Amino acid sequence: MTIEFIENWLENLKINWLNKDIDNIINIFKNTTYYQESPFIKPYTNIKEIEKEWLSIKNINIQELTLKVLSINNNIAIINWHLLQDNKEYDGIYEIKFNEKLECIYFKSWCEENAS
Repeated sequence: MTIEFIENWLENLKINWLNKDIDNIINIFKNTTYYQESPFIKPYTNIKEIEKEWLSIKNINIQELTLKVLSINNNIAIINWHLLQDNKEYDGIYEIKFNEKLECIYFKSWCEENAS
């Protein structure tokens, strides 16, 4: 996996997120069997659960989204993300694992809401 690959993958995620294009987001995660928005909640293990999570973006005002690659090791990427939505600021880390076909199979997030 290259830095160019993960940057393109993240850009695709970002564009679809900002456009609230749920179908394309679901396509990004179609092979994901472990998806966790926070280590404090139960992970999702199928695409229907992941889709339900992403449907929530339809009713929010996304003001800013940044995704920055921190590290790549084999097929694992560590990403710093920052989100401003509905005048609330969040940031955290993604751990994303890809299979040998470079399909996302694992997605875990650590998140903190910052005082605004």
